[in-house]
Amino acid sequence: MKNSMTTTVNDFQVISVVIPSLNGSYAKLLFLTGLEYAKLKKTSKSNIGKNKKIFSLYMESNVNHDLLQSGMGVLTKKQFDELLKENYNSKMQQGRGGKLLRDAV
Repeated sequence: MKNSMTTTVNDFQVISVVIPSLNGSYAKLLFLTGLEYAKLKKTSKSNIGKNKKIFSLYMESNVNHDLLQSGMGVLTKKQFDELLKENYNSKMQQGRGGKLLRDAV
């Protein structure tokens, strides 16, 4: 696992993504390339200090969903749709009781 200090085309980053209005506090685990993650961080930083409606939250994690404090952020619905929706919906993940988490529409 790399740290978030530098990003190259060959890096991969694991993130946990939560959409509270869709799956409560349950997260899906996504794998992003270094370039995808760099774009995600840049977009998320553009939301700081702005009064935008938050749709999703992400945090760097490992494959066990252990959250790492080195990177986190929020996205609006439009930003999520552009950056993560396809990846998010391609993952099947179970929440409590074995129930599958819902996909974003």
